[in-house]
Amino acid sequence: MINYTAPLLSDLKQSLADRKTNGVLPTDSATLSLWIRTFNRAVKYCIEKLRMQKESAVATTSGVGALPVDFAIALKVVNSAGSELSQISPQDSDLAEGLYYWITGDMINGFSLNVPSDDTFTVHHTYRPSKMAVDADVCPFPDEEAIVAYAYGMLRKAESDPFEDADRALAECDNRLREIESQFALNDQGNQFKLMQNS
Repeated sequence: MINYTAPLLSDLKQSLADRKTNGVLPTDSATLSLWIRTFNRAVKYCIEKLRMQKESAVATTSGVGALPVDFAIALKVVNSAGSELSQISPQDSDLAEGLYYWITGDMINGFSLNVPSDDTFTVHHTYRPSKMAVDADVCPFPDEEAIVAYAYGMLRKAESDPFEDADRALAECDNRLREIESQFALNDQGNQFKLMQNS
């Protein structure tokens, strides 16, 4: 049995070098920095394109619970009894009845889950992927070649004389994402991707 090894940033760099510079890694910091920023944009693109989500357990105290630092958008909130809560605006919290929640905060200071009564909630949410910075960082997307194809296509488009291979590389990324969606659907999991917290 072959074990899957998550790709590292160093693997992405080498794969991009194989496509772009005949396998030779650039040595100047400006080019490497551009590559890393482009890889991070590619990860964000792929995660958003597949509507990937996470589930996080959030315990509230006095009606407030801190959401994970990578939280982006709440998709569903379920209490410990398995009942789904409805989202309302913070301004409607004094008038609302039943099971409901609202989100406060921002990307700088963090987001909070607000509810009328304390419990431990399962929050299904989209997320902002962690950024890669050093060679040992694990790529937060499982298909490294989709990331490399996107990065290659974007770098080629930025050149003064891009070849049609830029569009082919971007199309390759989208084809790989469609294949991932297809495989997921064949496994009878629907079209939503979930990552468990701390996975």
